[in-house]
Amino acid sequence: MGRGVRTRLTGLVLYTAAVAWCAYQLPDSLLFVVPGAVLGGGVLHVWRGRPWLGLLVFAIMVVAVPVLLWPSMLTGTYADLRDGF
Repeated sequence: MGRGVRTRLTGLVLYTAAVAWCAYQLPDSLLFVVPGAVLGGGVLHVWRGRPWLGLLVFAIMVVAVPVLLWPSMLTGTYADLRDGF
Protein backbone atom coordinates (compact mmCIF):
# COMPACT_ATOMS: atom_id res chain seq x y z
CA MET A 1 0.00 0.00 0.00
CA GLY A 2 1.41 3.37 -1.00
CA ARG A 3 2.11 6.23 1.33
CA GLY A 4 -0.65 8.37 -0.17
CA VAL A 5 -3.27 5.67 0.27
CA ARG A 6 -2.16 5.04 3.84
CA THR A 7 -2.31 8.76 4.63
CA ARG A 8 -5.82 9.03 3.23
CA LEU A 9 -7.10 5.93 5.04
CA THR A 10 -5.57 7.11 8.32
CA GLY A 11 -7.30 10.47 7.92
CA LEU A 12 -10.61 8.81 7.13
CA VAL A 13 -10.37 6.66 10.25
CA LEU A 14 -9.25 9.51 12.53
CA TYR A 15 -11.89 12.04 11.48
CA THR A 16 -14.65 9.41 11.52
CA ALA A 17 -13.57 8.45 15.03
CA ALA A 18 -13.58 12.11 16.13
CA VAL A 19 -17.13 12.59 14.86
CA ALA A 20 -18.31 9.31 16.40
CA TRP A 21 -16.77 10.13 19.78
CA CYS A 22 -18.30 13.60 19.80
CA ALA A 23 -21.68 12.19 18.77
CA TYR A 24 -21.52 9.80 21.71
CA GLN A 25 -19.98 12.04 24.38
CA LEU A 26 -20.71 15.65 23.34
CA PRO A 27 -23.63 15.74 20.90
CA ASP A 28 -23.93 19.54 21.15
CA SER A 29 -20.42 19.91 19.73
CA LEU A 30 -21.40 18.28 16.43
CA LEU A 31 -22.32 21.73 15.12
CA PHE A 32 -18.59 22.47 14.96
CA VAL A 33 -17.03 19.01 14.67
CA VAL A 34 -18.91 17.74 11.60
CA PRO A 35 -18.08 20.73 9.34
CA GLY A 36 -14.47 20.63 10.57
CA ALA A 37 -14.24 16.92 9.85
CA VAL A 38 -15.85 17.26 6.43
CA LEU A 39 -13.81 20.28 5.32
CA GLY A 40 -10.52 19.62 7.11
CA GLY A 41 -10.60 15.85 7.25
CA GLY A 42 -12.64 14.87 4.23
CA VAL A 43 -11.67 17.45 1.67
CA LEU A 44 -8.13 18.43 2.61
CA HIS A 45 -6.76 15.31 4.30
CA VAL A 46 -8.54 12.47 2.51
CA TRP A 47 -9.38 13.90 -0.91
CA ARG A 48 -6.45 16.31 -1.47
CA GLY A 49 -3.84 14.43 0.59
CA ARG A 50 -2.83 17.42 2.73
CA PRO A 51 -2.86 16.01 6.30
CA TRP A 52 -1.30 18.96 8.14
CA LEU A 53 -3.50 21.52 6.43
CA GLY A 54 -6.56 19.34 7.11
CA LEU A 55 -5.61 19.05 10.78
CA LEU A 56 -5.10 22.81 11.02
CA VAL A 57 -8.49 23.55 9.46
CA PHE A 58 -10.13 20.96 11.74
CA ALA A 59 -8.53 22.51 14.84
CA ILE A 60 -9.54 26.02 13.81
CA MET A 61 -13.15 25.01 13.23
CA VAL A 62 -13.42 22.94 16.41
CA VAL A 63 -11.45 25.18 18.80
CA ALA A 64 -11.13 28.71 17.44
CA VAL A 65 -14.66 29.25 16.11
CA PRO A 66 -16.38 28.30 19.41
CA VAL A 67 -13.97 30.60 21.25
CA LEU A 68 -15.24 33.47 19.11
CA LEU A 69 -18.76 32.68 20.33
CA TRP A 70 -17.90 32.87 24.05
CA PRO A 71 -19.19 36.44 24.51
CA SER A 72 -22.65 35.47 23.30
CA MET A 73 -22.72 32.45 25.61
CA LEU A 74 -21.62 34.53 28.59
CA THR A 75 -24.44 37.03 28.06
CA GLY A 76 -27.04 34.54 29.27
CA THR A 77 -24.88 33.50 32.23
CA TYR A 78 -24.41 37.13 33.26
CA ALA A 79 -28.15 37.74 33.02
CA ASP A 80 -28.81 34.69 35.23
CA LEU A 81 -26.30 35.87 37.83
CA ARG A 82 -27.70 39.40 37.80
CA ASP A 83 -31.29 38.20 38.23
CA GLY A 84 -30.43 35.76 40.99
CA PHE A 85 -31.07 32.65 38.94
